[in-house]
Amino acid sequence: MNELSVIMATYNEDINFLKTCIDSIMHQTFRDFEFIIVIEPDENNIDYLKHISDIDSRVKILKNESRLGVAGSRNRAIEESSGDYIAIIDGDDYCDLDRFRKQLSFLKSNPEISIVGSNMYLIDADNRAIGERIYPGLHEGIKKYFLITMAIANPTVMVRKKDLEDIGLFNNNFHKAEDFELWLRFLAHNKRMHNLQENLIYYRMPSEHNEKRGSMHWRNNYIARKKYSKLIWPLHIRFLSLLLFFLVSRLPDVFLDYLLNLKIAERIKHIKPKLGNSDI
Repeated sequence: MNELSVIMATYNEDINFLKTCIDSIMHQTFRDFEFIIVIEPDENNIDYLKHISDIDSRVKILKNESRLGVAGSRNRAIEESSGDYIAIIDGDDYCDLDRFRKQLSFLKSNPEISIVGSNMYLIDADNRAIGERIYPGLHEGIKKYFLITMAIANPTVMVRKKDLEDIGLFNNNFHKAEDFELWLRFLAHNKRMHNLQENLIYYRMPSEHNEKRGSMHWRNNYIARKKYSKLIWPLHIRFLSLLLFFLVSRLPDVFLDYLLNLKIAERIKHIKPKLGNSDI
């Protein structure tokens, strides 16, 4: 049995993005893991993925019989996994080569922490760094940050599998906000989180990034907040947060895209990152 299970749900990803992602996983300094990739029935990259599984026994390809979506595919990967720890990655992003070693070491040294994430470099479609995204490190800061927006980035997450099994997996009813709902549920169950203060993920932001979100994302965010906020924050704080997200969730998509652009622009710092896996 492997100590770590790496899971990825992918659907017809750009083949170059996918290759970069998989290379960054297979060349990690920590090597004792299984890599479970869940694909949909009409996956375009199946020949490449089967080739990867043929040449590396750590890779396991699971093909859905019907479309499960991101949440359902991740849940299937978790259910099939054998590791005590689960690391999440998306097919268009890629990892620092030391990511798994650092996150696993942190969780083993801090048994009170359920989830560890990290900061991220932001990259464009040509793998050029255009900025970084910084998150609060300590649990209380993460908890406060969730009042405004996502405080732990899904593709940076490593989580204890037992805590996932105890609290429940991704909720299919929260389309485009399934990760936000799950991490709020962790907070509602008093599970502690931490973000390593270094960039362990290269998060791709193609030009069509905003199109992936829109009103459904914001409205499902609001529903998740309404469901769990009374278990996480004091009344006066959660009222203001819920009011803000209720108003935002009612805006037309064009305004939501504009708000998202502002949010991204505020977080981008033009930098020259240390590309630890630039040779991939």
